[in-house]
Amino acid sequence: MLRLLNLSLTRGTRVLYRNATLTASPGERIGLVGPNGCGKSTLFAAVLGELSPEAGDIETPRRERIAHVAQSFKVTDVACLEYVLSGHAPLVAAREALKAAEASGDEMALAHAHAELAEVNEGAVTAAARTILAGLGFSQDDAERPVADFSGGWRNRIALARALMCPADLLLLDEPTNHLDIDSLIWLENWLRHVEATVIIISHDREFLDRAVTTIWSVEDDTIRRYAGNFTKFEAERMERLRQQDAAHRAYEAKAASLRSFIDRFRAKATKARQAQSRIKMLEKLESVEAVRAKREWRFEFPKPVRLPEHLADAEGLACGYDDLVILRGVTFSVRSGERIGVLGVNGAGKSTLIKTVVGEIPKLAGELRRGQGLEIGYFAQHQLDQLRADESPLEHMKRLAPDVREQELRDHLGVYRFSGDFASAPVGPMSGGEKARLALALIAWTKPNLLVLDEPTNHLDMETREALTMALSTFEGAVLIVSHDRHLLRATTERLWLVHEGAVTEYDGDLDDYAALVLEHRRTTAQAERAEQRAKREAPVVNKKETRRQEAEERRRIAEARKPLKKELEKVEREMAKLQEELAQLDAKLADPDFYAGDAAEVAAVTKAHGELAPKVEVLEMRWLELSEAIEAVC
Repeated sequence: MLRLLNLSLTRGTRVLYRNATLTASPGERIGLVGPNGCGKSTLFAAVLGELSPEAGDIETPRRERIAHVAQSFKVTDVACLEYVLSGHAPLVAAREALKAAEASGDEMALAHAHAELAEVNEGAVTAAARTILAGLGFSQDDAERPVADFSGGWRNRIALARALMCPADLLLLDEPTNHLDIDSLIWLENWLRHVEATVIIISHDREFLDRAVTTIWSVEDDTIRRYAGNFTKFEAERMERLRQQDAAHRAYEAKAASLRSFIDRFRAKATKARQAQSRIKMLEKLESVEAVRAKREWRFEFPKPVRLPEHLADAEGLACGYDDLVILRGVTFSVRSGERIGVLGVNGAGKSTLIKTVVGEIPKLAGELRRGQGLEIGYFAQHQLDQLRADESPLEHMKRLAPDVREQELRDHLGVYRFSGDFASAPVGPMSGGEKARLALALIAWTKPNLLVLDEPTNHLDMETREALTMALSTFEGAVLIVSHDRHLLRATTERLWLVHEGAVTEYDGDLDDYAALVLEHRRTTAQAERAEQRAKREAPVVNKKETRRQEAEERRRIAEARKPLKKELEKVEREMAKLQEELAQLDAKLADPDFYAGDAAEVAAVTKAHGELAPKVEVLEMRWLELSEAIEAVC
């Protein structure tokens, strides 16, 4: 549990929030939201004890019971799986105790250390770590690779896996979705629904917050306010609160103006002096209501393309890949003016390979790829942010792009993307990822493309910028081809979906919810195949039947021991699920009877309410049952 008591935090001379009093209950899932720079990450630092508040107190679990993704990632040659297991403190302690006992030669200490390791259940913990890694997109072979072999984005996933592995009462996640693709995101949502710890998430992904949290903490008006429900409900409730505050402020202003008018008119008249004094007291007692702070929403747009040819790009029998490695075969598609296409596919399916081939960043390996006459592509990819010149300013980038254009015109264009005044002349190097992404969008917009090709454009963007990008894409007159894990962006800006799957690109007739089911099914079949392969690798030729039987018995004992706590929890879930399902069936029978609604209205309301509360509980138990069943099967 986490409790903030009259908390005040500052950054330099700026007050982030004051007198914030909030409680996070055990098992509660909270989304921490607010504009960039409002102090969300600062609150995490205070909870972790990395800085002290200016006033108030923070009550937290013990430090070892708080899990978070470390900001500094130490690159090592340790295997990926072992690095993730190092986040499980009880297992680490048991292993160290065993190592010390073996070195000492103390038989009693050795027996005690073995007992401690058995109690931790190393097999079950390792199986859980493999499940987490698989959920975040790692293969069985990846688990044995050194951490140093992975790229920056994959290292962030490893750090996230290590945090999820930690037995914790409080889990802090700061932008956990930034380096995930949509399939890993779907897995993480499901995982977070069933974790027992209190979870606080900082995220700019609207749909992720809608699915992953049940409470919102919003940093606003120099404090932190609590809203019940997910992000969509928070937005509606906050808008209603602001509307009521605005109405109350107008009523206050009208009442105060009436009182002041009376006082000014009759203060000096002897016959009205008593009434004037009465109005003065009324004005002093009148409770003021602060006006709603006007917030100017940032918007931009992609200019109308100079030309809009009907045929932008066509492919027939296209093969995509690198050198002799063919990743996609037989790709056939057509992109027409004004079309909006979202590209889906599980991790490693070849989405970025397809995109890079379309824009010409890598050559096609075979087949036909025809680009329409007058095609102008605006391409956004994460690696392009790293190609921005760190020592140059946004204005210098624009001058290289348009050397013959007046500086003021370039400054006006940059101003639309929030690069004004001295900021337009500041070096790009120290800028945040979100600011660099805005600069990349500004450079793309200047070229007036008629086909926007965007590969994960929302990474590092705050919610306001994501919304501005969504609006700009919705009004863009050209065509859009987009890969993104932001489902809100995909739903709002695309009309067609392509599915990259098993080396092919096909039109996808389902929606994003159908795709989520496909992702989970793909993960199950992949995990089963990899487990079968691992078993095959462990099998040795039969030489000694007696030794073989002994090894098989030992293997069965090991698997049974690893599965024991999972089966115990599964039985508990089954009992509770059966009980709740029976109660739910009784409520369903009542609600299905038309005569029931003619009876006591209070009873009808109570039964309806009980049904609404019980159904989600049954759903949670069913999901937990499925997870436990898969975890038991994964132990091998």
